[in-house]
Amino acid sequence: MGLPYVRAQAGDDAQRWTTFANPHVVLAIARTFTSTARLLDALSAFRGDHRIQVVFTFDDTSAFNAGTEALLRDHDVCLLPWDEARRKTHAHLVLTASENVDLTDFKAPIVVLPHGIGFQKYVPDSLTNRRRLSGVVREEFTDAPNVHMVLSHPAQREQLRSDYPRLAENAVVIGDPIHDKIQASVRLRDEYRRRLGVADHHRLVTITSTWNGQGLFGQRPTLPSELLAQLPHDRYRVAAILHPNIWFAHSPWQVRDWLADALDAGLLLIPPDRGWGAGLVAADCVIGDHGSVTLYGAAVDRPVLIGAFGEESVPGTAIAQLAVSAPHLEHNRDLLGQVEATVDDHRPGRHAAAADLAFAHVGQAARRQAELFYELLGLTPPTKSGRIRAVPAAEPERTAVTAFEVHTTLTNPYTVAVDRYPAAVRAPEDPPPGTIRHLAAAATEPDDALARSASVIYRAGPLLWDRAQEWTRSALARNPGALMTAVGTPDGCLVAIRDGRIVQVSTPEIPAAPDAPDACLLASVVYALLRARRKPSGHHTLRAGTRVWTCSLSTFPD
Repeated sequence: MGLPYVRAQAGDDAQRWTTFANPHVVLAIARTFTSTARLLDALSAFRGDHRIQVVFTFDDTSAFNAGTEALLRDHDVCLLPWDEARRKTHAHLVLTASENVDLTDFKAPIVVLPHGIGFQKYVPDSLTNRRRLSGVVREEFTDAPNVHMVLSHPAQREQLRSDYPRLAENAVVIGDPIHDKIQASVRLRDEYRRRLGVADHHRLVTITSTWNGQGLFGQRPTLPSELLAQLPHDRYRVAAILHPNIWFAHSPWQVRDWLADALDAGLLLIPPDRGWGAGLVAADCVIGDHGSVTLYGAAVDRPVLIGAFGEESVPGTAIAQLAVSAPHLEHNRDLLGQVEATVDDHRPGRHAAAADLAFAHVGQAARRQAELFYELLGLTPPTKSGRIRAVPAAEPERTAVTAFEVHTTLTNPYTVAVDRYPAAVRAPEDPPPGTIRHLAAAATEPDDALARSASVIYRAGPLLWDRAQEWTRSALARNPGALMTAVGTPDGCLVAIRDGRIVQVSTPEIPAAPDAPDACLLASVVYALLRARRKPSGHHTLRAGTRVWTCSLSTFPD
């Protein structure tokens, strides 16, 4: 059986099988997952143009080649074997977003797109034991007259000029289409947050990490778990954007395994193929490093906290400027205070100097990119070519949190303040003075140790009164270590205490409403009153994060 597309696109009689006569062929060269994602985005310049035939090929020589072919297959592209593409494809234009591709056999104009921002980092060279400047084509192609590097700012041309004058001369400054897309997507912030499950009362902290040991994940791999352990669950959510080279150097399974506890604690792990731009737009705070994603977040005016900054970063670049304007994470201080200070102290335009050094022609990059492609093809671009389209929403890997370390404080005789922390990542330590601590676990909690240690076992419900009583009593029997069990009811929550009492907790909110307190929160009011040797009855105020509810408690038998 012949390989798909080879005869129709690279065979000796290829012209016999085409739908459109004499198409202009664009050869798109993939090499890594990161560069291929950027390449696919750039090809939107040809959207709807039947004069263009795009064919792909895959140079699989990178250490980060995993996932790339699957990404191309998922997009149902015409994928030619590397040798066939080099020898037989008569391309009018060659596009790649990898500077490491072997360009020897291609005589057509070649456009090398960036897959990050400028030349901001030194990275290991794949052909030698030395380091090289990330983003610059291989030495043997720096004087090639048909190689055109795409730049986002004139400063990058000057950066090239001293060592690669011919390459600098052939380079084209168009701006950054990715930055423009993220900037244009700010209007969709509420939708992105909704898709992430981030409510209005939550602050979203988005962690970003570049690859290798100097990136944030390499320097502090436990940071996702630490944040989830220290930021109150009813006030914060945490997302993570890891460079695709982390995913595909070690495997997606390994990444998930490293982050297993954090995922159990509610980490929103954004996949490498889509959604990272939305994760920045949705964020209230970005904790990052010297990678491009952190700078993209700063450029759309997100508060930034630098968690790691490697010596591999290049002085005088935009990312170096960001390291000056942004505060740095101090490892010996509590995370909650640093995150809140970063958000509260941020002022619009704080990182404008870094953004101004990274991006020229803001809002025009997609159009300028299309004009470059079509000029090299000798064609006039369509009127609609180069329009800016919003970034896709994130569809993160996530797990519902099913066990909490709950801190309750009676701020006055009738007000209970509650802070919850995911038990999967919470380290044992004494709570603050005046705070009562207990462990609450959902009836579905998979960790047997947490379930057996929980003082409160809860279920969402809602169940009607008779069924709720039956469930809470049977749950007490199944969980001999629990002091109480709780289940949601149509008007709030029903709590069964081991001494035989039943407490009905009613709230004005409809239990299924997004802002209604859940059974775990309502049961925490009862637990706090019992520990304070108070009768669980009467009207009380429940505070969790920024939300406040009024609760009415009735105990049976009285």
